[in-house]
Amino acid sequence: MRTSKIGICGTDLEIIQGGYGEAPPNSDYLVLGHECLATVEDAPSNSAGIEKGDLVVPTVRRPDGCLNCQNGESDMCLTGQYKEHGIKGLHGFCSEYSVSDLNYLVRIPAELSDVAILLEPTSVAEKGVFQSFKIQDRMIWKPQKALVLGTGPVGLLTVLLLRLRGLDVTAVATRPKDSLKARLVEKIGGTYVNGTDQPISGLGRFDLILEETGVASLAAEAQGLLNNNGVLCLLGIYRPNLATQDIGHSYDDIVLGNKITFGSVNANKRYFVSGIQDFKTIQQKFPGVLKSMFTKTVGPSNYSQAYSPTKDDIKSVIDFQKLN
Repeated sequence: MRTSKIGICGTDLEIIQGGYGEAPPNSDYLVLGHECLATVEDAPSNSAGIEKGDLVVPTVRRPDGCLNCQNGESDMCLTGQYKEHGIKGLHGFCSEYSVSDLNYLVRIPAELSDVAILLEPTSVAEKGVFQSFKIQDRMIWKPQKALVLGTGPVGLLTVLLLRLRGLDVTAVATRPKDSLKARLVEKIGGTYVNGTDQPISGLGRFDLILEETGVASLAAEAQGLLNNNGVLCLLGIYRPNLATQDIGHSYDDIVLGNKITFGSVNANKRYFVSGIQDFKTIQQKFPGVLKSMFTKTVGPSNYSQAYSPTKDDIKSVIDFQKLN
């Protein structure tokens, strides 16, 4: 594949800081870049229909031999022995050319080429929302109010997906109410709350909460905001800390209210495919919103700027077609 664009996310920054990341076997370095848009330069004849010239987004994770991985759900791996491009055991795509198993490529329609670099983070949001509703197949469940904690790219994309499904969505972050993030939330019919000025305890109750900040104390507080039969989906990565809340009270609340708390990470190919369909709807219903999320685009020679986000940045991109 010939790389067109690379998206930068918090995972990349944490790898750079040494938080995690694993080089491929027999390599003393790791090429970053798991959010990728590329053009197929060469491909063997295949049943997936991938051909030279196709614009594609590669998925990130590659399966091991466990039952789930071998049945198309590497994001539900049982062993943890999977590999991930640009993260764990496989080089990423942040180079002029790269190689991928063609079975994990998602073809991109030409009309979505300018926003398709958002597909990987969208797949994470797609999975969180889909699994929340899937779990509730256990009962009659018609959620009306949702809360999204965090307005990074995944958080904003989650707000979009929930608005497409007709939910009343409140998004909480720490940026002012006149910030770009706040304006985007309001533009798509959501309610933005600056958590610095207003604690979430005063926001009322919600049927569905997606916690995406990685702040453990906030996740614990969110548990108490669920309506009966509510769902809390954890999409952050949480650092260990001492428990400060009454665990027994929290457990009682879960039991007596038939509530669910679950974690979700990564996304298999079907969530990328559903993301493409939702992109088309978003472009029609909320024109310009996806493109508004790109706050910094640089060429490869200025890559360091992409990995140095400011407080107002949403999505930084390295465009391999830019000279600088």
